[in-house]
Amino acid sequence: MSESEIPIDQNATGGEPLPNEENEDAVEETGLALAQANIDDDGGDGGDENTEEDNNGHDDDDDDDDGDDDDDDSDDSEDEDFMAELPSIVRHRVEKMKELNGKRDEIMEDYLKERAALEKKFADLCNPLYAERAKIIRGERDEDIAVTAKSDKEDENVEKSDGDEESDEEEDGNENLIGVPEFWSCCIQNIEVVSELVTEQDNDCLIHLENVTCHDFEDGKGFELKFHFNKDNPYFSNEILTKRYEIPNLLLDDEPILKNVTGCDIEWKANMCLTFREVKKKQRSKSGKRAGQIRTVTKKERADSFFHFFSPPKIPNMHEMNEDEADAIEEAFDHDYDVAQSFRSHIIPKAVMWFTGEAMHDNIEQMMGGTAEALLSQLQGNQTIESPFPQATNGSEEPECKQS
Repeated sequence: MSESEIPIDQNATGGEPLPNEENEDAVEETGLALAQANIDDDGGDGGDENTEEDNNGHDDDDDDDDGDDDDDDSDDSEDEDFMAELPSIVRHRVEKMKELNGKRDEIMEDYLKERAALEKKFADLCNPLYAERAKIIRGERDEDIAVTAKSDKEDENVEKSDGDEESDEEEDGNENLIGVPEFWSCCIQNIEVVSELVTEQDNDCLIHLENVTCHDFEDGKGFELKFHFNKDNPYFSNEILTKRYEIPNLLLDDEPILKNVTGCDIEWKANMCLTFREVKKKQRSKSGKRAGQIRTVTKKERADSFFHFFSPPKIPNMHEMNEDEADAIEEAFDHDYDVAQSFRSHIIPKAVMWFTGEAMHDNIEQMMGGTAEALLSQLQGNQTIESPFPQATNGSEEPECKQS
């Protein structure tokens, strides 16, 4: 494995299989920890310059590629040294087994191609259902569903009780509702690995979320999540936010290896940024002509928000980090991948069940056994979940909060 690839904790991924994925166990209840991408960066007043260099520079990527080649050469050299130490009679047998292993690899390549095609076949069958679901959520099927419901009720030919009449009066008061309001925000609130990232302000923004989709790569080596927002969203101008994952062994049972993860820039509207807030502070000049004078400066401070999910940390050069830093960045990617798999493997395929809360109860029963009601009563008040968002380290650089 090259230094630019990060293994993902297999126990922290997975969930119920989609038509386009065979997952492992249910997603662990972990959160997203993304803000440590710049843990090696120097802070201070020159943060803006550092951010521009990180975003626009490509020299580091070239260096990483060179490092990958060096690693491959080193591995080949070690293999040759080991083979040279074997007795010649044994070395010939090992070489024969390596030949068999090469043939096995060729078979697995064919398997992955056929499996990717099979996954796509059944994903294509499910996608029209998800598209129809999106139309219902947006209200495009309101009249058709109302006609069908009225016809079904007439067929039943059952006299209304007093309770039914009261229910009809309540429905009459909500007759102007369009589609299913706050559908996706309710789904998110019912799956803890995602909901613990959502602040009250985030939820006000997620009300404008119209659809969430997942598109697997045709070769089966990754996927892309898309979050579709309506035009009335007062927080940012993007209609679609994306998150892309490149995972070469996604369709294998091996521990997932994250090759690359790409977010997107959120075009925040003026004074509506949820990921950073502006704070005014007073500073006293210590030297120069203005020594002793007090000035007011405006700085941006990081705020907890689900929308940090779209600004993942850059995969670092692991050789340039100490063990603690490497563990921290690996854990950050684990948490990030948990959230992605929560959408891909749970929320998207069974959105209506997460909206009603039924999927939450089923998930608890599958993971722990017993009835959901009994388990929930035991868990009530027993634990407090800390925010998974790490605070910026002292002197670290904060990315620019773009506003239009």
